[in-house]
Amino acid sequence: MVERFLQRRSLRLSKEDIHRLTWFIYNEPNGLLASVFARLPLPLKRHCVQVGATAGLMAMQAPENAIPKVMTREEYANAVRYGSLYHDIGAYLVYNQKGLYPDAGGRLLREELKETKLSLAERHVIIETVENYGERYDGQGYPDNLVGAAIPLHAGICAVANEVDGRIAGSYGIFTNPVADVKKFVTENKGSAFSPEAVECFIQGYGDILQLYNHWRKNPPFWKHNEIRPLDNPIDKPIG
Repeated sequence: MVERFLQRRSLRLSKEDIHRLTWFIYNEPNGLLASVFARLPLPLKRHCVQVGATAGLMAMQAPENAIPKVMTREEYANAVRYGSLYHDIGAYLVYNQKGLYPDAGGRLLREELKETKLSLAERHVIIETVENYGERYDGQGYPDNLVGAAIPLHAGICAVANEVDGRIAGSYGIFTNPVADVKKFVTENKGSAFSPEAVECFIQGYGDILQLYNHWRKNPPFWKHNEIRPLDNPIDKPIG
């Protein structure tokens, strides 16, 4: 089953919740993308985990009409979380491996997801999140210059989570910007860079996101070892 903390719409995170949010990557399949993730530079690995966890909390606040009818809210949040975890892997592959095309991350993710027990709806959400998180609500994003409602909410959530983590933690996880300043930036760009619904999800989940970053400021993911370490009792739904 999905994690306990995803079963409640409004919460304050326990230390156990934060631990599971941070280490959910360990329950990934041992496929190609999981292998690629393990080789990411430490700052990028932290960024991906933080974006995934933040996006998962935001997705729990999604309006009912944005969630596919065949999925529960928890399944939707879990899919957004994993899609957001992988959001930068395509770029990493493109910049660090010769001979791969710009959509390499999406193509490889499709291949890996074929081997999992995820539903078609969950796979679809993950793929759309990876492929469209670079779009902007005003149509000035990439790769397809999608505008407004043409951008899936889960991709918009990942876009906000990506910007939030980049501004709070920065490229090297220095944590220089206050979360409140980032909240102001996100709300000011509602309807331009960011989907209004995605911004609303961020605002609704702000208390939990703030707590999460206050924890990470002192205990960033992988701060002791540049490796993936298992949970004693993982609760995540097994994938693969």
